[in-house]
Amino acid sequence: MTKGLAIIATPRNDGNSEIAAKIILDAAGFEHKSIINLYDLNLKPCTACYRCLFEEGCVIDDDVIWVLKKIDKADGLIFVSNTYFMGINGMWKLFLDRMLLLGQYKNIIGTPVALLSVSGIKGWEGLTLSSLAAIAFTMKLNVRSKTDFIATLPGEIENQREHLINLGKVLSGEMENEYTYDEFCNFCGSNCFKLARGTAICAICGKPHKSGKPIIAASWTEHGDWLREKKNEFLAKRKELMIIHNRFGKLKYRIKPVC
Repeated sequence: MTKGLAIIATPRNDGNSEIAAKIILDAAGFEHKSIINLYDLNLKPCTACYRCLFEEGCVIDDDVIWVLKKIDKADGLIFVSNTYFMGINGMWKLFLDRMLLLGQYKNIIGTPVALLSVSGIKGWEGLTLSSLAAIAFTMKLNVRSKTDFIATLPGEIENQREHLINLGKVLSGEMENEYTYDEFCNFCGSNCFKLARGTAICAICGKPHKSGKPIIAASWTEHGDWLREKKNEFLAKRKELMIIHNRFGKLKYRIKPVC
């Protein structure tokens, strides 16, 4: 049985993100269709303890492991984010920050995925699609399509049903992708570039737009090895680092509301 899974993050029920996901899931012809809304879950911020690099699981007791297990078993994925303040929804970012766990899930690699951003105003799409591309790149997914949609009013994305159906067919492999992505980085898939010494460089992986090599490691294994080295370096230098920590810890500048 083929399994299609869509990940969305929205406080609305059956809003544009969820409608888009349902249309694509149906068009792709999956025998089993599921949608996970990150708003429905118990998700907590990463504590940067790096323990997941040395042992299985996560010290944080929430739903992230459950989501990753669902992704690990999916035959096709759809990632949808509505645009909040020129970027991905905060729940998506919270989920992305927990992706050090990815090294524990090998079946995810190569899974086909469709990436969609949904914005209310054309030209205000911001970094949403680039952020979703970064998530897919980190997971080493097979990105079949990347699309910005404009849908302001609830349910308005239904007007673009034909496009969404085609994306479902592209995801399933029934149809070749008819859309070109010349403006995207050909290494990580981001469409966000910055200027450095007169050269356009991908803001995600650091690769020059036209040619050259990326800055970040192409292999998640290599990156994990680097992080483990840093963790061990921290343990070796803990005493001297704690001197700095304690010196600044005496300066009590933090504030928070009093209930």
